[in-house]
Amino acid sequence: MMDYYALPFFDLQKVIYQKLTACEALTNITCKDDEDLGVYDAVDENTPYPYVTISEPYSSPFDTKTSNIETITFTMHAWWKDNDNYSGKRKVYEMLSACQQALMARNYMIPGAKVLDITRRESRVIDDNSTGVKHGILTIQYKVQNI
Repeated sequence: MMDYYALPFFDLQKVIYQKLTACEALTNITCKDDEDLGVYDAVDENTPYPYVTISEPYSSPFDTKTSNIETITFTMHAWWKDNDNYSGKRKVYEMLSACQQALMARNYMIPGAKVLDITRRESRVIDDNSTGVKHGILTIQYKVQNI
């Protein structure tokens, strides 16, 4: 029987945050100033648009006889508020594309773990319940091995 290990949720989320805040194509849209790059774990009703949030992860075991492997899924949410339906959707498309570009790169450094595979599971843009708010959703799945 294999020993179980701590899931690398926090370390993977830190790398996701670093990749998103280092992505110039994204921060050109979301950056308010040098301190606020527009990427958050959580927001409140006073957070100014546009921004990206990193949602809660979930995982599924993919263990083998000789190694612990987890499939960990994170969803990024892009938010834009604009009374122009066309430009709002276009900006959210650009934000999702930038997130995808930043996160699909293979150079993930996580202590005690190795990212074996990265897969884009889904992306979409929806009209939010709030007037003028566009909501983009990008789901990325990571296959992570404990090392």
